Amino acid sequence: MRTFPILVSFDGKPPLVTGGGELAAVKTRLLLKRAPSVDLAADEVTAELAALIEAGTVSMIASKPGIDQLRGRPLVIAATEDDEEDARVSAIARALGVPVNVPDRPELCTFALPAIVDRGEVIVAIGTSGASPVLAQRLRAWLEQELHPRLDALAKLAAEFRGAVADSLPSGPPRRKFWEAVFEGAAAEAMLEGDEDKARDLIGAAIAEAAAAPRPKGRVLLVGAGPGDPELLTMKAVRALKAADVIFYDRLVGEAVLDHARREAELIPVGKAKGAHSVAQEEINALLVARALAGQTVVRLKGGDPFIFGRGGEELDALRAAGVAIEIVPGVTAGIAAAASLQIPLTHRDVSHTVTFVSGHEAGGEEPTFEHLDLAALASGNNTLLVYMGVTTAGIIAKRLLEAGFRPGLPVIAVENASRENERRVRATIAELAEGPERLGLKSPAVLIFGEVAGLPASGVVETILSLEEVKRIYA
Repeated sequence: MRTFPILVSFDGKPPLVTGGGELAAVKTRLLLKRAPSVDLAADEVTAELAALIEAGTVSMIASKPGIDQLRGRPLVIAATEDDEEDARVSAIARALGVPVNVPDRPELCTFALPAIVDRGEVIVAIGTSGASPVLAQRLRAWLEQELHPRLDALAKLAAEFRGAVADSLPSGPPRRKFWEAVFEGAAAEAMLEGDEDKARDLIGAAIAEAAAAPRPKGRVLLVGAGPGDPELLTMKAVRALKAADVIFYDRLVGEAVLDHARREAELIPVGKAKGAHSVAQEEINALLVARALAGQTVVRLKGGDPFIFGRGGEELDALRAAGVAIEIVPGVTAGIAAAASLQIPLTHRDVSHTVTFVSGHEAGGEEPTFEHLDLAALASGNNTLLVYMGVTTAGIIAKRLLEAGFRPGLPVIAVENASRENERRVRATIAELAEGPERLGLKSPAVLIFGEVAGLPASGVVETILSLEEVKRIYA
């Protein structure tokens, strides 16, 4: 996003428009929807502007304003349609730090005028950073049809009760949840239908009820964030992020996923990486319990799915022991996302009847032994082995599989950053992987798919394993 949306107050010095033609008239008319008055710098003006001057809403100043005339303005629109004059006004405004817009001259602008949906106290501004004004206009037309014409009345009614709500309910989640209930309930419906008396009575009764209610208990939602692509979030996960007071998130959670959180939500990173546990699991458990017991809605946001190598089970035990209400929101795990991206089935009636999910390291980061897994039985074929967190132990894993009887030529596909824009795929065999795992050239996060399905035709680009000579050259 190259521009940041804000709402500008016109309570002080009037905004300034330069120019007296049709373009200046259009911009002046737009500003007068919110500004009590507008100053106009021009020699000659259109009939429309002349009428506004006569009505007292527009005041004329010198046609070529200087530093003193621009200083302190909330904004300036240079609309003389004279390139040299518009550039001069823009330069002065930018030097003074005054926001300036020159129509159709983005290089001279420090702000853009959005397409506006006006519902009085409720304003929706739509911008495209100048990329597509027509698209902004189309979105405005759609919103004009979707937004109720009495939203202004609803907003003003809420303003009347803000003081009473502040006196009756503590700040933070209690007030937010109260207003959410109002806007989603019968009071808002009555106001939008024009029954103001009923709406006032309902809000008054709701304030009294909320003030008398016992302090709400907090809860924790263990939410799967998926592999990184925000479009793979479930609708339930998005709703959880919108409801959260605080979000504890893992290292692998994508920034675009966090964009779904409420702006007021507290975001706390608690990510762990191999050999670098920034926050101990016991401390995470304690934080979840403490915040929930304080009455907050807590989201524990975990990459992939909370219950697939995500230590969600440990957090679940701690929360249950503390008597905290819990909800589980599953997520798309990285192995499933990798297979979907490759368009390779993890099970296939001709080559694979089962799929086994395993971790590439033991608890505490130890090398995998697979002592609780019957590798010999899996080596007989018709199985897909999906390995998580196996980048640094890929060579050891391949050797263990060969020792268990897996055939040396069995295909392997490694997928790095599954579902993300920087996804990489590398195909090899178990023997090649055992001989030189560094030849994959992988970084975490990545998953490895072992099995005949890994040899099926894949969608998109799949790299081949690097030769030993190439590896030596890269790491020399």
